[in-house]
Amino acid sequence: MSTKKILFTAHADTFPEVLENELVQSDRLLHIPLENFNYSVDEEMHAYVERELDSFAYVVYGSRLHARYFMRWVREYGQSDRVQKLVHLVTNQAAADMLESHRLPAVKPHNDARPIDLIEFLLRISHEGTVLYPSGDQKVDEIPGLLIELDMPFAEFQVYTEQSLNKDELKQFRKQIEESNPDAVIFHNESSVLRTQTAFPDLDLKSVRLISAGGRVTRKLQQLGFKEIIDANGSWEKLIKIVNSESFES
Repeated sequence: MSTKKILFTAHADTFPEVLENELVQSDRLLHIPLENFNYSVDEEMHAYVERELDSFAYVVYGSRLHARYFMRWVREYGQSDRVQKLVHLVTNQAAADMLESHRLPAVKPHNDARPIDLIEFLLRISHEGTVLYPSGDQKVDEIPGLLIELDMPFAEFQVYTEQSLNKDELKQFRKQIEESNPDAVIFHNESSVLRTQTAFPDLDLKSVRLISAGGRVTRKLQQLGFKEIIDANGSWEKLIKIVNSESFES
């Protein structure tokens, strides 16, 4: 009996909880990273953050990706001493490890924290203080929306941009899809839905199992007319159980 293949298009820094987890049956994951990022700082926000950095109380990171590029900015502009005075909050251990490699202690609510868990944890700490949120040019992260809903003061600081794949990369990835014929697809964020449809127009999503990271991703798939969706409800531990299950059940 052949091993069922699950297409996963996340960048290694976006979802290391799955890609680097020893509990995952790696032979089941068909990892084809459609995300490609480069360090790129918004100059206007750079001037503002450099000037006002001491006025922030917290830095919140959505993933290791955010931590990696923010720390590059910190090193490039000599801000290490100033960021030491801020509270750094993360959703996962991968982001915490990235910060701690730069001698910045990180705080996370628990091992399988969702964005909402992180924000609720922040509210329990204090209702005062402005949040700095390092981000990319594609505004798809859930955390800024939660901060707006809860009327929490924050500034979003672009430190990276998403780059398109070149033709040779795309050709190779399409060949992998054709050869592997995946049984399921994991959609880790809203952008991954359109990205997958665009990159693999011959992949019939109605003939494979659709696995959603949860929340807005599930709603996006529903808006496109997909009804049979396996929802991980924002939990990477649940997502791992789904990946390891022959029937894609959690």
